Amino acid sequence: MSHSPDVRLVDVDETVLDQLLELAKRDASPDEVAPPLGGPGWNLERTAWFFSYHRAASHGLNGEAGEKTWGIMAGGILAGSIRLRRMEPGRGEPNGADAVAETGIWLGRSFRSRGIGSAALRLVLSEARAAGIARVTARTLIGNLGAQRLLAGAGAVLTHDDGGA
Repeated sequence: MSHSPDVRLVDVDETVLDQLLELAKRDASPDEVAPPLGGPGWNLERTAWFFSYHRAASHGLNGEAGEKTWGIMAGGILAGSIRLRRMEPGRGEPNGADAVAETGIWLGRSFRSRGIGSAALRLVLSEARAAGIARVTARTLIGNLGAQRLLAGAGAVLTHDDGGA
């Protein structure tokens, strides 16, 4: 059955934040969700970063962090997280024709390859358009073929850098 469940984005409040960490610990690699802090696995440093990052991003694109994260709900179940972060604007207005943002997404392993990522990306691109963002970028590793398919399916032009991304 290729029908993807109903997908929607929800604000990350403290309840969703706790559920996201629980999902990440149960159904994702720490390296997919957080930077490599304090050694391998979910340690105090990574957990602290996870909470502070999502709390800072709860103020939205116009907040101090210039970033917004959402929980991804699929069929009423939390499946992962997606973000949108304003990049340093070029010369011009923050919401001008050159406004750029970066997106990133992670899904729990059990939610992958079901169309949920594509649906969440469409929703975040709609949020970007509503915020006056002209272009959205993303980075992934060369070996992450699932992310590359997701991005290409949304119309992204894939390019390689010298760092393996």
